[in-house]
Amino acid sequence: MTHDVKWREVTKQDKTYMQSFACTAERRRRGEIRVEYTVQAFFRHFGIAKTNQAKDAGLDGRLLIAEDSEGIAAAYAHRLLEPDEYPQELEVPDDCPVRDLCFLAVAERYRVAGGALFGQTGTPGAMADEAINEALWDIRDRAPKAPRIYVTGLVDYRNIPSMRMLTRNHFDELSRGGPPPSGDNRLGRWMRILRQPTDAGAPASPGTETRSRK
Repeated sequence: MTHDVKWREVTKQDKTYMQSFACTAERRRRGEIRVEYTVQAFFRHFGIAKTNQAKDAGLDGRLLIAEDSEGIAAAYAHRLLEPDEYPQELEVPDDCPVRDLCFLAVAERYRVAGGALFGQTGTPGAMADEAINEALWDIRDRAPKAPRIYVTGLVDYRNIPSMRMLTRNHFDELSRGGPPPSGDNRLGRWMRILRQPTDAGAPASPGTETRSRK
């Protein structure tokens, strides 16, 4: 399903506008949903600055939003990783970039009851799958000549909806986060490898959806 949204890159002029983005609700502040406030805070207060820092460092920072008639419908951010930032478990060929899908979120109004990110066609939660599909397209477009692109991301072990979304969209879980005080990191590592088409008959899309950019 393609929603009636338009995707565009965020600019410095959007600083105040980004503060209106709401991807979680006050009524769900308790429990594991609390981790969503970190994501919301990134887009509201830090996303533009962090993206510009990545650009200045030569890491091709990207911050994009989808807009509908009510405002910001979804957002994502990604950037290149430097070799010394690669996950230890990865062996990456020299001609294959690694990108960090830093944050991705959909507006609260696009989420089903309870905040779940269901992906069935025709449900409000399908926006989550559309957003990650757009992010993967944008990531692939940044390196059109690379044979493969490694896409990684960190997810809090309590964020079950996000892990289900990544599973639906062909990401593999490399490691699972865990709670302190055992010393474990709360964040688990996920990854998907995008393969560029090698001929005219190769699949055009990195995901299961068609591209919805307008």
